[in-house]
Amino acid sequence: MLPLLLVSVLVTGGFEAGGHIGVTFPSSGLENTHDAAALFGISLSYATAAERLMLEYGYTGLQAKQTSPYRFDINRLSFGYGHEFAVGRPAAGTTSYWGFEASASAGLGLLSRAVGSAREAGRSPFGIVGLGFFQRQGHSRLSLGLDNFLFGESRPAGSSRTVSVTYLIGIKGGVAYVF
Repeated sequence: MLPLLLVSVLVTGGFEAGGHIGVTFPSSGLENTHDAAALFGISLSYATAAERLMLEYGYTGLQAKQTSPYRFDINRLSFGYGHEFAVGRPAAGTTSYWGFEASASAGLGLLSRAVGSAREAGRSPFGIVGLGFFQRQGHSRLSLGLDNFLFGESRPAGSSRTVSVTYLIGIKGGVAYVF
């Protein structure tokens, strides 16, 4: 029974490969010392009807507002789920349609800070909550969205450690090819 269910899911859905670019804005205290930076990413997705499973890699590198040689790099790998809603139906004789998508992803962030030759690196659980607009036409999928990136930081506070959540806000546009 399970193989039959798996085959039906694979036949009714499709794979997508794509990429996105955008801008990341620091927040939750980082905006005081960091400038906005470019955001890059690639993704591989599998979509059925209104659901999408995503495997995504993304990178952004924040720089200091002052003229020091400081850099905060974030590489992330995440697995997520997206759900399309308020979908505009295709007109007669066309395959083009549009809608909105809410998504949530979780993964691992590889963080590194560098000042001159000094370097600090670490890992952190990473989450993304997003909302976006998309348009599908034939084999292409165009998207524009807003993502809220969350990752935890741990630092010493006397004899114990404190954990804080850091937010980055990203605006991105993407294109994908649907197989």
